[in-house]
Amino acid sequence: MQLITALLLFVMSMAFAQRTRRVLNVRWPDNPCGDAPTESARIICEQLRKWDEGARSRPPVPEIATFMPGLAGRPRMIAAELAPIASSPYQCMDLLCLCTYLRGKVQANRVCTLPNGYPLTKAIRKEYRMLSEDERQRFHSALVQLKRSGEFDKLALIHAQFSISGGAHSGPAFLPWHREFMKRMEIALRQIDPTLSLPYWDSTMDSRLPVPKDSVMWTDGLMGTTDANGSVIGGAFADFVTFQNHPHITRKVGVQGMPFRESDIDYVMAQDKIEKVLAFTAPRQGCQFKAEYDALEYTHGNVHIFVGGDMFDPYTSGNDPVFYLLHSFVDYIWEMYRQRKQSRYDRESMYPADNQLCSSALHFGSAPMRPFEPKRSVDGLSNKYTDNLYEYAPRPTCNSGPTCGSKYLFCDYSHGAPRCASMARIGGDCSGFVHGESVCFNGRCVNGRCVAAKSQISVIQHLPPVSTQAPIMPVQVNCYNENECCSIWARVGECERNVPYMSEWCKVSCKKCRPNFNPALECADFHRNCPMWAQKHECIRNRLWMAENCRKSCALCGATRAQLCGFEQRTASKK
Repeated sequence: MQLITALLLFVMSMAFAQRTRRVLNVRWPDNPCGDAPTESARIICEQLRKWDEGARSRPPVPEIATFMPGLAGRPRMIAAELAPIASSPYQCMDLLCLCTYLRGKVQANRVCTLPNGYPLTKAIRKEYRMLSEDERQRFHSALVQLKRSGEFDKLALIHAQFSISGGAHSGPAFLPWHREFMKRMEIALRQIDPTLSLPYWDSTMDSRLPVPKDSVMWTDGLMGTTDANGSVIGGAFADFVTFQNHPHITRKVGVQGMPFRESDIDYVMAQDKIEKVLAFTAPRQGCQFKAEYDALEYTHGNVHIFVGGDMFDPYTSGNDPVFYLLHSFVDYIWEMYRQRKQSRYDRESMYPADNQLCSSALHFGSAPMRPFEPKRSVDGLSNKYTDNLYEYAPRPTCNSGPTCGSKYLFCDYSHGAPRCASMARIGGDCSGFVHGESVCFNGRCVNGRCVAAKSQISVIQHLPPVSTQAPIMPVQVNCYNENECCSIWARVGECERNVPYMSEWCKVSCKKCRPNFNPALECADFHRNCPMWAQKHECIRNRLWMAENCRKSCALCGATRAQLCGFEQRTASKK
């Protein structure tokens, strides 16, 4: 029966491979971006199609079923698809998992107590301008420390390359992929300061200004100011050297593009078909869905282009901290849709059907969420993200009064229903507000321009550096074998013969990454959480992973890997 199943899988996969090769040769006869309604939409369309071409040029999924190498006397098995152990904090999906990585202790009531005595709680993602001064300073300080540690650039590089992150753009996996990516950035920040969350930037409030680029966002107390060349030279991130070794982040705010508009969000909320939300944004000829320029991947692209500079290009956008604030809001828009339009079951199950004419195979529901394997695209739909790890504070409203609850905002009474808007910086356009709104930050509106108030001309004060709640903890490289026989299989050439399985599940033995332990040790624990996992019976529940990486804690030192995997028996029979 197993042989028949394997043969069927092989035949189906070969048919899929032939179909894939035919589809990859299909192109639009004319310019596929020629119908873009705006210049910005055309730019985004071309970027998405370029990313799609690059992703398709890489081997997207194995052409045959992924089998682990056979063991003597045992049938071949199809590789498992779920991560049994969160071997790095980035893989955690609840607070109890994060607890040990933040040096906390799990109490009898299953509450994690941090070293400072406070409980670890879900992150509450607030609008950036709603943060208290202390919260904002802590956030800036953590970003700076993350940059100095090198982890900020590692994350930026993940987003930069279609070769390793093919599902990040140009199709339905855009939102699930970025949800996982934002989760990882937030965890990186919380390793420095567990009180932090990843704030969002609601740029609809900037779009209410006559000239959105005049927003207070681009002042030294917030995201920083630029010089005539667009280099960020003021604020907390003035010294950020990009991963290409440019001395400054660059921005060209307002030259092209636009911030989000309320209508962009209304479009998402009005959709009843999942293909309009988890959208095919770079379809090929023959796909039954056309590119929708109102889809969230497109409208978020407008904001990238609006900020400009590094944010203009997907390759460089991760250099700018604004990237994470923008994508936190994109995730919030998606979560609003999920809460308003989907049942709890639908949130985890509704995903567009696989179609190579509509997207690369890396956007298929069961495709690996590279480079976050063993997660799959559909894993990004899980309710666990917002059930366990974070939630969103509501968007600012005028119910909080004329300041909307922040010294950086005001309530716009002059353009229809009252809505919160961003204050304008000194020199900015403040025209068009006729109901006495306080539009100018640290100033007043004179003849349609913000001028500094005499008592404020000196400055925006900066708080002194804030010490973090926890020391920077280096994020562990997720470099482990997933099976105790990996090293044995590698010795007999499986890394070359069985590339699909070995490159993903035997990374150490096939030298796909460099571990921070000696993998040759027969009686050792390769992860500091091994004793805790063993006490929780993971040696039984997750035998394969634990038998390779926690041999000491699982009391498996009585036999070598070679003995257990039949290598010594095979070598003896050859003599």
